[in-house]
Amino acid sequence: MKIIILFFLNSISSLLIAQNNVTFLSNLNQYSSVGYNDIWGYVDGSGNEYALLGVENGTSIVNVTNPTNPVQVAFIPGGTTSVWRDIKTWGTYAYVVSDYTSDGLQIIDLSQLPNTATLANQITTWFSRAHNIFIDNGFAYVIGTEGGGGMHILDLSNPTNPTRTAYYTGSGYIHDVYVWDDTVVVCDGSSQVYQLINVSNKSNPQVISTSASLPGIYAHSGWMSENKRYFFACEEFNVRDLTIWDLQDRNSWDLVVSSWQMPTGNSIIHNCFVRGNYLHISYYTSGYVVLDISDPVNPQLAGQYDTYPSNDGGSYDGAWGCYPYLPSGNTLISDIETGLYVLHFDGEVPVELTSFTAIPNNNSVRLDWKTATEKNNQGFEIQRKKENSFYTIGFVEGKGTTTQPQQYSYIDENLDNGIYEYRLKQIDFDGSFQYSDVVNSEVVAVAGFQIEQNYPNPFNPSTKIRFSLPEKNFVNLSVFNLLGEKVTELVNEIKDSGEYEVSFNASSLPSGIYVAKISSGEFNKSIKMSLLR
Repeated sequence: MKIIILFFLNSISSLLIAQNNVTFLSNLNQYSSVGYNDIWGYVDGSGNEYALLGVENGTSIVNVTNPTNPVQVAFIPGGTTSVWRDIKTWGTYAYVVSDYTSDGLQIIDLSQLPNTATLANQITTWFSRAHNIFIDNGFAYVIGTEGGGGMHILDLSNPTNPTRTAYYTGSGYIHDVYVWDDTVVVCDGSSQVYQLINVSNKSNPQVISTSASLPGIYAHSGWMSENKRYFFACEEFNVRDLTIWDLQDRNSWDLVVSSWQMPTGNSIIHNCFVRGNYLHISYYTSGYVVLDISDPVNPQLAGQYDTYPSNDGGSYDGAWGCYPYLPSGNTLISDIETGLYVLHFDGEVPVELTSFTAIPNNNSVRLDWKTATEKNNQGFEIQRKKENSFYTIGFVEGKGTTTQPQQYSYIDENLDNGIYEYRLKQIDFDGSFQYSDVVNSEVVAVAGFQIEQNYPNPFNPSTKIRFSLPEKNFVNLSVFNLLGEKVTELVNEIKDSGEYEVSFNASSLPSGIYVAKISSGEFNKSIKMSLLR
């Protein structure tokens, strides 16, 4: 009995460590006798979420909208069993490649979800096997194929019948890539280097730069930071695990972190993905690992869920794939032995505010702020300080949950002269909240209606007229000759309070004296201007 109790306590202790900052939601293991590989995610037009789970004999499509009860809705068989299967999506289609098979490229139609999904096409024209695929901006980059293992670039304009624009072999065997806009980061496998490739001409890729060689590594895969400055590289030979490169200068690879490895055990890194300030990793026997990369040169362990708790040894068992981009904020993990895991990383700030500014404009202040990611964001209370306390003056709705950057603004109007302090109160749907930093702005309002003498004066052929308004009102500014005839109308619209400058071009008028007259409400004033040819 004592042995059983000790074993139970040890198991609980291990479980608590393994679930650091990560909540387990569900595990689906329908193909335990077959085995699993990579994973990707998909969201249909109704907002339902899916896991596209690689199985050694096909692709399982699982509805994870209810994350505690995942349900397979379709299975697309592969022609040949494979340990390696990679999946990406574009539009309403999934694109699947597998290595050491004769399946080529499988194209799966997802438009019938949540009911089913079907195989739309299978293409073996350019390759029969491939190790990985990446899709960006309507082009698929297929790598690790037979015939040298280079990079096929496919145009997906016709999503079920793509065309090939190039087959690039200048980097030898390519194991994986990351692509944004017209730039490809190439992971050169056993060549032990990484490269940047310019693909602005999709028919003629060109090398931009090459990293230093890191002896003993396998340049396996990686992901760029959201500002596209840092590349987080995974090597699969358990020498350095994670390296971080600064690519601010695209012509130079600056190694800023030469190695990051798990603090305990001897597990091997596999794939990583950036979302906001966090790096989400499938770390083989260590399972799902999250690093805080808010300081990219000093990553910190922020969360872990061990899908392979039996050990943390240096074997190729455990977590294979990771997908952290579902709108719900849930993360999908594929484990080689035990299948699909739906998890939730709890260490992420619900709303990541990247900027907050206050800009004065006469008797108003414009507040602008941006977010990098949002989770369950109901919205923002705008608060202004009065005496020693903050009071709510407005509310702006948030975007709920999104991994895309968002922009917001609010205008505080009709203010007296003075210095104003503001903060945001970000509120979640569950009522929890957090405050932003305080920003301030000084308001110097326009004292009254005014029109200044034009400058230059005399003029030939153009001059500038400045005027100011203390409040929002309809304004007419017109120019007349000495006979009282209107020669032009410069302003005839509602204007906010503020200072304005307009140009008067008299190139078509004869020399003489002209009168500029401004009218706004009860305010009327004129100035004389002298045109000399």
